[in-house]
Amino acid sequence: FFLSHFSIAISDYNLDYKEVSPGVFVYLGKNESLNNTNGGAIANTGFIVGEESVLVIDAGPSYLYAEEMIKFIRSTSDADIKYLIVTHHHPDHSFGISKFLDIGSKVIISEIEFKRYLKYGNKLLNNMKYLMGEEWFKNTQISEFAYKESLFPLTIDLGKRKINIRLYENGHSGGDLIIDDINSNIIFVGDLVFNDRAPTIPHANISNWSEYLEEISNSKWSKLIPGHGPIIKNKKDIDLTKKWIKHIHSVAMESVNNGISPAEVLEYGVPKHLSNIKLAEETWYRDVQVLMKRYENDN
Repeated sequence: FFLSHFSIAISDYNLDYKEVSPGVFVYLGKNESLNNTNGGAIANTGFIVGEESVLVIDAGPSYLYAEEMIKFIRSTSDADIKYLIVTHHHPDHSFGISKFLDIGSKVIISEIEFKRYLKYGNKLLNNMKYLMGEEWFKNTQISEFAYKESLFPLTIDLGKRKINIRLYENGHSGGDLIIDDINSNIIFVGDLVFNDRAPTIPHANISNWSEYLEEISNSKWSKLIPGHGPIIKNKKDIDLTKKWIKHIHSVAMESVNNGISPAEVLEYGVPKHLSNIKLAEETWYRDVQVLMKRYENDN
């Protein structure tokens, strides 16, 4: 998940949001591992502009990232940046929260992911600083803001633009949020879907996640913004996430049940039919061990 530490001087993230539909803007993160050159900007983020307010999807990995994002938003709209939706607590999606709190945005995140953001945040932030350099994370902090419970599904009106937000519990994370822009029929699904790269599973419930992917596949949308990778227009592109999590779950579970050690499993390497996916090797070697340990503890 992390690369070795190497400090470099940086200036900014050079965020360049594209308008993928009127009033819907997306920045595609670097489809690679966290490293000292991308500063953690590997996740997709976006924002939706209504007549009265703006809703942001994910805060990025740092205060600096969020600051740049806000500057870009204000170059496109004078509307109040009223809402920040955080799809889940993982650092590349949430560590810019404090900047949005500075400008008075309302943060909407599932309760369990809010608790995990506070519980694990400082440890993860220290890791990020060590591995990518302090400069990327200047002013970044884990903010203990007052949590306001939201009842999902939730509908927000930005001014002649309604947004639906749905909660998917215990999928990729403890509480993944999906954002559906009614006007454009574009959905932001966070890390429930990865495109053109191996999905990560540090907090995943594979069974629930698989069910959610079927629901997403069977729903109607014009474009799907995954947590990582290119925008999806064809539903078959969701199959990569389905196949990966199904197979790694199967290998981990069967290995535990048959008394096969992680070392023996890793000797076989990445299965051939998954080996061409970006970041396949590092993700497989890390996550198959994570799942095996979890399944061993469950037995």
